[in-house]
Amino acid sequence: MKILHICAIAPTAKILLQPQLEYFLSRKLTVGIACSPGPELKELQEHGFKVHPVQIDRSISLFSNLRSVYQLTNIIRQNQYDLVHVHTPIAAVLGRIAARLAEVKRIVYTSHGFPFHDLSSPSQYRFYFRVEKLTALITDLILSQNHEDIAAAQKFGLCPPEKLRYLGNGVDIDRFGCDRLDSTRQKELRKSLGIPETADLIVGTVGRLTRKKGSGYLIEAAAKLLPQFPNLHILVIGAQLNTDPEPFQKELLEKIHTLGIESHVTLTGDRQDIPELLGLLDIFTLPTFTHEGLPRSILEAMSMGLPVVATDIRGCREAVVSGKTGFIVPSQNSEKLAEALGALLSNPKLQQAYGRAGRQRVEAEYDERLVFQRLEKFYLELGVLFP
Repeated sequence: MKILHICAIAPTAKILLQPQLEYFLSRKLTVGIACSPGPELKELQEHGFKVHPVQIDRSISLFSNLRSVYQLTNIIRQNQYDLVHVHTPIAAVLGRIAARLAEVKRIVYTSHGFPFHDLSSPSQYRFYFRVEKLTALITDLILSQNHEDIAAAQKFGLCPPEKLRYLGNGVDIDRFGCDRLDSTRQKELRKSLGIPETADLIVGTVGRLTRKKGSGYLIEAAAKLLPQFPNLHILVIGAQLNTDPEPFQKELLEKIHTLGIESHVTLTGDRQDIPELLGLLDIFTLPTFTHEGLPRSILEAMSMGLPVVATDIRGCREAVVSGKTGFIVPSQNSEKLAEALGALLSNPKLQQAYGRAGRQRVEAEYDERLVFQRLEKFYLELGVLFP
């Protein structure tokens, strides 16, 4: 049988979706990917996926959106896909419309965090809820990465309860494990990044350089912490995408310069060696204030045995058990972020205890193989046949 996954940008397919797509490729299904063009598509094609480059904007633009629907409809029809599985807000709406126009029998939507949430303005909440409710009418199954979205969907009647399922999120706990790190290579990596030898405390974050990922608040928190921890270094792992609607790198660099902490901050840009970079850290933080589903970066850090400081938003507060695997702090608050980081920086034993508990939590709840098994079960319920 043939399955088509639709998302907005190629990095989403490569970074977030590839593990589960490879699992179904190994189960002898034909797996296609439709998303905006990007260098990642060549590698995905080499892995055996059928790739369909389609420009899918990440914002509402009537002409562009209609063109995407038209192109996706043709792709689905011409390739006779049996199931269409959509991801990311705009692509999920356009993909489901295209799948319905192409008369696909099975339409699945993974919500990586509903676009309506507790940080939305009332008007944004109403708009996105209505869009999700309408598109739910043409969706056979809605999968959520967290339990909170399922509760909200049920409470406000987004769709019939039988359409909702918990999928969760997961990581490769073998790849993200401290025991696979090589000490010599770690020293070389640290040196290549220009991290000063005097830096004996390293706090890091992973994510695209967008304002809502909160790296600006981390920089502000670092400036507050440096008088007490003069050997502190900040590692910001991730790059700004050309398609990001809110470019942030220039603003972040200006903030670092204004606070005079250039020698205490390293921006790595886009990297593929995330486990090794996490291996350099003492503490991981994700000061995000956007519509997260269940951030994989947090799970990767916990899998590497790191204590985590995250914000009190959907997904983060589900992954991190405050007072056991790390701390949950208010979003957009560099003062509280600094307090939580300071409590961990001054207490190595607490770092170790939270890190061990985080690893145990990931092994029990967030092993990616659990996600693959759930998704296979859902596909079977929809009549997908495995050879």
